[in-house]
Amino acid sequence: MNFKDLLAYIFGSAVLFLAVPSVMIYLGVNYPYDFMPIGLTSSIFGAICSAVGLFFVIWSNYELIKKGHGGAVILGNVKLTKQTDRLVTEGPYSLCRNPMHMGIVLFYLGLCCAINSLITLVIPCLFLIFAQIVAVYIDEPRLKRDFPEEYSQWVQKVPQRFWPKPKKG
Repeated sequence: MNFKDLLAYIFGSAVLFLAVPSVMIYLGVNYPYDFMPIGLTSSIFGAICSAVGLFFVIWSNYELIKKGHGGAVILGNVKLTKQTDRLVTEGPYSLCRNPMHMGIVLFYLGLCCAINSLITLVIPCLFLIFAQIVAVYIDEPRLKRDFPEEYSQWVQKVPQRFWPKPKKG
């Protein structure tokens, strides 16, 4: 990873894990409409949910860097990191096709539970809409173009875009 990629990851992390949570805390303090029972349960559930989400964000980025030889800080024509030169279908990408987005949503949902303000639920909902648009109109067309056969096989094997499907028996 070169210095430019490192800066892109630092910037992305600052936005996703400092700026957005700060907005959520601000909303929670100024609009305190509880949606869970007040107490330790919401904090514990929130901490677990956020920890699982953060784990998926880190794991999926690690796989993109190590196996895909690229990064995740790309939004259409804006490429803050090198694009992957290999389709990553292992690790978290064998569970769902966008585990990083899933992880971010889980992280934000965990914060919503810990903050316990109904208005904060807007953030993960908006992020999920954003992630859906990015996946459908930017990521998937690029992957279909660059890795046509591998992508088609992957979609057949892992049809879930964001949420892992429980394996049968």
